[in-house]
Amino acid sequence: MSQRPREPHSAGQWLLAFWFAHWHLARLPRDTDRLARAAWCRDHCGTFAARWFILALVLILIQTSPLGTLFVIGGTPVLILLFLPAFLIAIAHVAWQIISQRRAGPPRIDPPQEWDDQDDDRRF
Repeated sequence: MSQRPREPHSAGQWLLAFWFAHWHLARLPRDTDRLARAAWCRDHCGTFAARWFILALVLILIQTSPLGTLFVIGGTPVLILLFLPAFLIAIAHVAWQIISQRRAGPPRIDPPQEWDDQDDDRRF
């Protein structure tokens, strides 16, 4: 799979790349087949989900702390309202990973390597 040459991105493009797997999938080369895309998503969507889960956790922790009183507008806790979309996006990334795992199968594992038992005894 050939890679496109890297170009500098704006701050907005960098933020989209950091938070969303779809940004990367849309920029894979056109000749990439569905199985390769599913394998990429299987390997990387967990990272994006973890970022969203951490953001959701931080939003809840800040809102429920004494600092959270700063984020109440008109009696509505603002960070709690931001928690739900962050949590749902995290769940969506996990769902994409599970669907991709079903399509692409489990990741390839290298075969076990042979060890020379005599060399191991000399270290002790």
